[in-house]
Amino acid sequence: MYLSQLINAFGFLATFGIISPKLNFIQIEKDKLSNFDWLKTELELLKSNDMLRTPLCIDSAQGPVVSIGGEEKVLFCSNNYLNLANDPVIVAAAEKSLKKFGYGSAASRLLSGTMAPHIELEGAIANLLEKQATLVFGSGFTTNQALIKTLPQKGDLLLLDKLDHASIMDAGQNCAADFRTYRRGDDEKLEKLLASEKYNRKFIITESIFSMDGDFAELAKLVELKNKYSAILIVDEAHALGCMGKDGAGLSSKLGLLGEIDIIVGTFSKAAGCTGGFLASEKCVVDYLINKARDFIYTTAPASANCAAAKAAIEIFKAQPQRRQRLKENADYLRSRFKKLGLNVGQSQSHIVPVIIGDNKKTLEISKKLFEAGFAAVAIRPPTVAIGSARLRISLQCDHTKEQIDSLCEAIENARK
Repeated sequence: MYLSQLINAFGFLATFGIISPKLNFIQIEKDKLSNFDWLKTELELLKSNDMLRTPLCIDSAQGPVVSIGGEEKVLFCSNNYLNLANDPVIVAAAEKSLKKFGYGSAASRLLSGTMAPHIELEGAIANLLEKQATLVFGSGFTTNQALIKTLPQKGDLLLLDKLDHASIMDAGQNCAADFRTYRRGDDEKLEKLLASEKYNRKFIITESIFSMDGDFAELAKLVELKNKYSAILIVDEAHALGCMGKDGAGLSSKLGLLGEIDIIVGTFSKAAGCTGGFLASEKCVVDYLINKARDFIYTTAPASANCAAAKAAIEIFKAQPQRRQRLKENADYLRSRFKKLGLNVGQSQSHIVPVIIGDNKKTLEISKKLFEAGFAAVAIRPPTVAIGSARLRISLQCDHTKEQIDSLCEAIENARK
């Protein structure tokens, strides 16, 4: 039996030229399995257009100052907004959970992977965001994939802001609903799409703070339109959670609109200093996703230690509002300094302050000069941002000092000469 299967497999592989039928023994033709010249060509093309990217390796804990290659650098490209990634309370919560629950969850949530820290974290988020229920995922990206590919269905309309995160865009392109984008400020187009009677349901999805520009979504207008046309409004608070609003509940909370948002998406990988993502809504939404979302059903549950750490972060959001205040003060100060230097910061309103340069090569050069001067501020280029809008995405942390911000401004001014 096994010999027959081997002979059949040999014939199949020979048919497609993967192995040579003239050989007396099955031999893989290595040149056909290792011929990735086409990838090398594409990489060279990226390099020639100043678009090749490589990871920056940090060999210390995250903080305002990190070690890179044995040298200290002031970090201005991190999402560690409230400096919780290495906070002793967060670390202690993870250690306590490790001792009690171990490291791995060992199964998907619907098998035996759901552990007490998952349930406790979901309860804490639901309480923070004033929603009936919450569902935790391994990442914010996965959260958007699970939600958007599952909830909007054939015959529905999905409306996304043109600058929504890749996790939202990718999911939108892969869901069964009709997929359209809108530009902020183009209320006429958005309202025309919402007014159409050809769809069963309509969904509007936006980030609250846009990750590359640092500006705010027009949430009040979106709430008005969703109520007028009975749409479902989904807001991704990834960059706002912990950083604004009552107890750090986000921009929706800050604007007094928390109760108007049908589904809130968020992440623990930014202000909370952990990893993972979540969504919060009515219980029926969560129950439906538990039963239908493939990105939830067929993946291993997040580590319980991470859930314990994220719950500790939410408690810090509530107990230490001064972190949010310091973050805002740093952002306002930096933005003011940049504007005095004549730098293009776009419409930034938050702790994300871009320095829009435009040219890829020039942006890389300035980033390199800053690194040599002791600052880490990675160059952001297409496809992350539009062609011709390459930039430094400067992100503040609450523990950055005024001296560090002043030194960064001086270094950028020198790098531009």
